[in-house]
Formats: sequence, C-alpha cells, structure tokens
Amino acid sequence: MSTWDPARTAEFFDEYGEREWTRFEDGRTPGPSLTTHIRMLEGYVRPGDRVLDAGSGPGRFSLELVRLGALVTALDISPGQLELLRSRIPDVEAVVGDITDLSRFGDDAFDATVCFGGPLSYVVDRAEAAVAELVRVTKPGGHVLVSVMGLGGAVIHFASIIVDLARRDGAPKQLEIARTGFLPEGDGYGHLAMRMYLWEELEALLAPHGEVVDGAAAGILPHLEVEEPAIRAVLEEFEQRLAHDPGSRSCGEHLVGVLRVA
Repeated sequence: MSTWDPARTAEFFDEYGEREWTRFEDGRTPGPSLTTHIRMLEGYVRPGDRVLDAGSGPGRFSLELVRLGALVTALDISPGQLELLRSRIPDVEAVVGDITDLSRFGDDAFDATVCFGGPLSYVVDRAEAAVAELVRVTKPGGHVLVSVMGLGGAVIHFASIIVDLARRDGAPKQLEIARTGFLPEGDGYGHLAMRMYLWEELEALLAPHGEVVDGAAAGILPHLEVEEPAIRAVLEEFEQRLAHDPGSRSCGEHLVGVLRVA
C-alpha cells in the first residue's frame, strides 16, 4: 500500500492557506532559498515557453514564470491554494490535480515542467511515478526542474530538535529516519509524511529519463532577520557560492535538480 495520501495533503494545504505564500519571509523556509529557486528558473525558462507548474501552491513560482514570459498552467492538489493563486494571477490557467497522474495533459505538451517546493517529497513512494509523468508531458530536449526536501538541511538546521525527539521517542526511531529519509507525520516530526533526499538520491530519481544538467542546494543558511538590503545581498551571495558547490548539494533544506529530457 502506498504511503502517499492525496486527500490528507489537499486538506492540509487548504487549511494552511496564505502561510504557504509567506514561508520565505517568516522563516519557515530560509529566505535565500527563494533566490536559488528563481535563478534556476531564469536559467532554463525562456519567453514564450509553455510551462507546467506542478504543485504550484498559491503561485509563488507561477508568478516568476509569468515574469519570465512563460505561458503557465498551474496544477495543485489543493483547491484552496489554487484559489489563492487565481486571486493573484487571474490569467494563469489553474487546475486541481495530482502530480502522480497528469493524464489530463498529452505527451510533450510543455516546453518545461516545474515541480518546486517539495511535492515529490510528499508523494513519498510514488515519486518515480510522478517523475515519469513530469517527463512524459515535457518535450524531448525540454527541462524538468524539481526541488525536494533535503535530509542534510533538515539535520543541519534542526539538530537540537532531533536530540529532543531521540530523548522522548528513543534513538531507534531517529536512526530509521536517518537510514530511509522517511519523515512521518506527527508531533515534532513532519507537518505531512515526506521523503527527504540526499543529492545522489535525487540524481538517481531523475537520471533514467535523460541528463541531469544542473543541481543546487537551496536553504543552506538558516533564516536570519535582516532588514538592510546590502546585508541581505551578502547572505544571498554566500548562499549561492555554497549552493552550486558539489560538496554542498545535500546540505540545503531543499535540493534542486534540473533534468534535460531525452
């Protein structure tokens, strides 16, 4: 039986509402992570490209895709999140759907497909099926851009919580998370069940479908409350230097991978 629960995920994000939009500002996702994701979009999306934003949420990245001149279709499991998207970007086509089943779209329907923010982590053991669908709807030679939850970043940023959970629930449960990357939903654990990845695991997930042409860690630095634009720029520069270093690719809260479809 699959551990992917689309109904639970839709319910969670319907209730989560605007917090999915504001997560980069309030520290739930490190601010520089947004810059890393946007720079990836800028590197692989061209004006006039037809792009699927799969797992779009309220449209944080759909908005960037529109800014780049793309023709965007947004898909998300949560009707509530898509209502927020429509309120901000009314001209974007928005459809409710599951990334593990994109049968509403034909083969080679998009020049590029984006799946940012962790949808592939939430589908847990259905990730291979989801990637196959993202690839199927993308033209040969086009790019599939994904990001997943990073095991390294979670450990780096939340080591003190891991210690507290080990004391509360026992070390064996934490060792199982370390070995499998599977984070269960529950008190002190995931807001939803999810699979966290190392870079080599994300690369292995994508590689059967073409060439993995780029990768980065997003959210290596912790969230810091900094008002001065010049200092924020300094932090973003450090983040970018680290993000693309091969030795740092597993160290972000999210890992970003780019596949050129065969």
